[in-house]
Amino acid sequence: MNEELYISFESYLQDEMTSVDKIDFEEQLTNDADFRTQFEAYREVTNLLEQKFSAEKDSFKENLNTISETYFSKTEFKKPKVISFKPWLYAAAASFVLLMGTWFVFQNNQPLYDDFAHEEAHFVSRDGENADLKIAQDLFNNKEYSKAVSVFEKLGRDNQEVNYFYAISLIEIENYSKAEAILTDLQNGNSVYKEKAVWYKALSALKQEKIDRCRKILKEIPSEAEDYQKAQKLLKDLD
Repeated sequence: MNEELYISFESYLQDEMTSVDKIDFEEQLTNDADFRTQFEAYREVTNLLEQKFSAEKDSFKENLNTISETYFSKTEFKKPKVISFKPWLYAAAASFVLLMGTWFVFQNNQPLYDDFAHEEAHFVSRDGENADLKIAQDLFNNKEYSKAVSVFEKLGRDNQEVNYFYAISLIEIENYSKAEAILTDLQNGNSVYKEKAVWYKALSALKQEKIDRCRKILKEIPSEAEDYQKAQKLLKDLD
């Protein structure tokens, strides 16, 4: 992690961001899984350190400000200063690196939702055909899932293709219960998304780290399904 990201996390936690920066930060938390994971890891480590080193909190913030002024000034270049870090700051850095290193090792051995979730919407080809559908399509393809959900919710539920991508958007923003309800309706219907809905129910379980449930759902996908081979690969990766 670079210092700028480290400082942005601390600035958000201390409620020191401008309203605009805070909105941008929270939007990235919603849409960027890796960013969210690093932030949650940072918050967990700093909470633990705050409990253990509460007496050093002011010194820690002062050092962060020094780093920011030294390395990230937008108005002028400043000669780097020698910063005397307290011993507990080395513990903070070591703890964070260890935690993130452990997370990345785990992730390298564990299949991820993002390894398998690769859908692109193609509802319409021109703006004039259906303005809201085109907006939803573009937002989805640009991975702006929160905005896409807002548009999907204005549309009717008659189009099963739209419902399918609406459910995926809900998974992306972690509204799992609503996504599963839509996917179950698709699964019980007769559209071409019947079996694909089962596949995304499995991926939803994977994203939630409900591994046993994920395995169970994957085994329901029939051999003739489009996603059968991917389901078998995921099953193998989960073993």
